[in-house]
Amino acid sequence: MNVMKDQMPRLLPSGSRMAEHQLTSGTRILAIEVPSARQVRLVCAIGAGYLDEPEDLPGLAHLLEHALFLGSSCHPEPGDFAAWVGDQGGRYNAHTDEYSTDVHLTLPPRTAQAGLERMLDITLHPSLRETLIAREVEVIEAEFQARMADPELHRQRALSQLFQASHPAFDCHHGNRQSLEADISALRSALHDFHTCHYRAERLSLVMLGPQPLEQQLELLTAAADRFREDGSPPLFAREQRSASTRWAQPGWIQWCPPENQPLVQPALELFWPLPAPITAEQQRIGEQLVSALNDGSLAATLQAKHPLWDLKARLTACVTSATLSLSLTLDSETDLNDNKTLIATCQARVKQLASQLAEASTAAIPDAPPHDLDEWPKTLARGLALKARTRMAHSESETLEDAADELTRWLAPDNCRVLEAVPTFESPWNTVSDTGTRFRRRTLVAGARVLASRSSPLLVAHEVQRDTPSVTPKLIVDDETLGLWWGGGPVGKEAFWCVGWPTTEHDVQAHLRRWHRNTLALRQAASSQGVVLELGGDTRGDWLMATGDAERLESCLVQALGAWPHQTNLSPSLLTCRGLLAQRLLNLLESLPASCEMNDSKVRAWAGGTLGAAEAKAGCRRLITELKNLPLSWQSVPPCEYSYLTATASHRGWPVRQLPIQSSDQAVMLQIDGPDNSPTSRALMQLLAQCHDVAFQQTLRQHQRLGYVAAVRYRETSDGWPRLGYVVQSPHAFVEALREAVNAFLRAQGVALAHLDSTTFDKQRTALKTKWGAPETRNSALVRAWKGLRKDRDWEPWGAEQQALASLESETLAQFGRDLVGGRLAGQWWDHSARASTP
Repeated sequence: MNVMKDQMPRLLPSGSRMAEHQLTSGTRILAIEVPSARQVRLVCAIGAGYLDEPEDLPGLAHLLEHALFLGSSCHPEPGDFAAWVGDQGGRYNAHTDEYSTDVHLTLPPRTAQAGLERMLDITLHPSLRETLIAREVEVIEAEFQARMADPELHRQRALSQLFQASHPAFDCHHGNRQSLEADISALRSALHDFHTCHYRAERLSLVMLGPQPLEQQLELLTAAADRFREDGSPPLFAREQRSASTRWAQPGWIQWCPPENQPLVQPALELFWPLPAPITAEQQRIGEQLVSALNDGSLAATLQAKHPLWDLKARLTACVTSATLSLSLTLDSETDLNDNKTLIATCQARVKQLASQLAEASTAAIPDAPPHDLDEWPKTLARGLALKARTRMAHSESETLEDAADELTRWLAPDNCRVLEAVPTFESPWNTVSDTGTRFRRRTLVAGARVLASRSSPLLVAHEVQRDTPSVTPKLIVDDETLGLWWGGGPVGKEAFWCVGWPTTEHDVQAHLRRWHRNTLALRQAASSQGVVLELGGDTRGDWLMATGDAERLESCLVQALGAWPHQTNLSPSLLTCRGLLAQRLLNLLESLPASCEMNDSKVRAWAGGTLGAAEAKAGCRRLITELKNLPLSWQSVPPCEYSYLTATASHRGWPVRQLPIQSSDQAVMLQIDGPDNSPTSRALMQLLAQCHDVAFQQTLRQHQRLGYVAAVRYRETSDGWPRLGYVVQSPHAFVEALREAVNAFLRAQGVALAHLDSTTFDKQRTALKTKWGAPETRNSALVRAWKGLRKDRDWEPWGAEQQALASLESETLAQFGRDLVGGRLAGQWWDHSARASTP
């Protein structure tokens, strides 16, 4: 067993600790104690993914991921795992990547031990019954057909054209009926062999993040891992030898777009520089410095001076066999695609310039990253730990910084760059990827294109500020006809915070915020590199800004963000985003469409604290009000955003039916249910109802009726906190009328009964929701929730009211709420997506 390493991570909430062990079996465990965590996150990762599949069975790893949930040694029935997680008020999912597969859970802390045992049981001891596998192949096929409308699938297939045909990444690994058409017994044997070969102790990692003491977490993880024992020598696959071959083909430029009759994609450019394989620790550290420099706002400012740019992000990725520097640009639809040679050349010149300075820059400190996401970070850690046994990392004790920089500089030359470009469409001729219909063509990378003059990143001017000892609770220190200012309170920390909100008339909040984010791209990157985090927000009450970090730079950051406020929003309205599955796009409507208009008075509302003094906050807010007077807050010149297809074309069971533009060859239906108001009581009832209905809805429509591979009940809130439910089902074969009727039949048959809980079950569900609704887990989430509470109800601890509302609920209240839903007494509407003519 390796020596435990205790750490006090800077990017976790105060008082956090973490420790890593490697057991004698080779399994790696990682415990993360976060005292403020309300829930426990559990991740089990295996160091094997879809690039490890046998060459003649693409999609096998994905099928195995699905098969893990079809019954296990201790819980043999399909759906047992999902039902148990739902009963605890938790959630789960799984993911298959190139070289790793993981199952992750979020649960109430009291269920951590049982959750670990069940998670390991399905991962390490799946039943793999032939009849269920055959059924799941059809689910994989339906999912594959649905993914045809997801631009990400076509991006991956276009990207593969930059790879060597001999490398497994060149192939499509999603899986479908054709690729998995082997005899079912042979397919079951292949699954068993793949599982036996790769799901082994030395490739297993377990990560736990929760409020439990570090020592207790380590005991739980060790006990769970010790239950796993090897059963003889594993069978061998030849795939790993193929994975070790060189991934990238010769430098080139690929343009791509989805098949004809698919939704248009957002224009984008991606540049890739393959790095030495294996990469050394010094090279990786220098590469991270390079990424930090590319993300500091300077390159974004340079490009935006001539071309509209929605996003820019540099990354360094190191996988099992290679490392890559990538630079992604999301372009405006108005960008002249003929100018992309200039964008490419400017990016290449910037990387080359920075590469020449690598040895000097390597001694500089890397700016702090944003605080860890408590949901996503454990997954990233688990995948990395699972890959440790097979990751190739060169070790050279004699390598100097200069040697490492020189080696990287050669690899970062412009002539080693590969380019992937997404375009909305293009004229023939083009090539087609056979398995997905993705259109692509090759362009020639030509040296000598124009390079834009470099610009500096936005500078946050430091002003000396007065520092006071803040009060424990916010105090309203200014309350006049133009300003309401609270000072003090908030989460404990060594930084300052400053929030400002102002009323605007009703407008398309989502389109407006997207434009504002675009306008502040360089500023937000520069602020992050200078120790300030800038957040933008908006709802029907108005727009707001939040800056946290160095007190002396906050005002400069806020002033520049106000200067970038979009004076008009002329984006083309679109209800459905172009990425993700159709069902997910429908669920996004629950958050994006406003439910009400709650306008504040004409005051500017502000809240400041931390290390920012009261006098400085007062004076600074007066200066910000002067800046606000220069903004056209009336929006009188901007026409209201209208969607011609929002008009209801019919009604079904009393709810209007709204048709959506065709985005996919699948049919999909979502019943949207709006809460009666956005009070804590309504929000609690809606969440409890979703917990009661979700598992049964999925089992009834997907498993029993086989209507489609997506069937779910999800809770969402608008930016104003208005609660909504979405009953969504996506099908490759059923008519929308049949899908609507299936949703209604479920509600009539089970909607009320599932909401009628006995006292024990109700208390368990309420306790699970209470765990979710507790005090914020991180400082940033505490600031955001407190700020929204102050703006809405002048309550800086809104979670207290939520807990009180939850405690006062009774099981009969939930049952009546279920009756109101089934009886049509709650507001709602249907969203239909149909690529077919209506059924006769």
